[in-house]
Amino acid sequence: MADGVRANLKLTGISLLAIVVLIIILQNTDPVETKVLWVEITMPRALLLLVTFAVGFGLGYLFFYRRHRKAKEAEESA
Repeated sequence: MADGVRANLKLTGISLLAIVVLIIILQNTDPVETKVLWVEITMPRALLLLVTFAVGFGLGYLFFYRRHRKAKEAEESA
């Protein structure tokens, strides 16, 4: 597949994901109480969703990067 087509597909996918996430966040603005261990936090549900999404995305990126880097190092040493 051509690089230009792949870049367009990637951009389209990221754009669609961003639009879906934005719609979900904007539809969930009611306040919600969240308990983390012994602390109770009241925040808009949209903020909770955004934080959850960001933490999940960040952890996924870190694990992928770490796994990819280890595979690359093993490949180079062989």
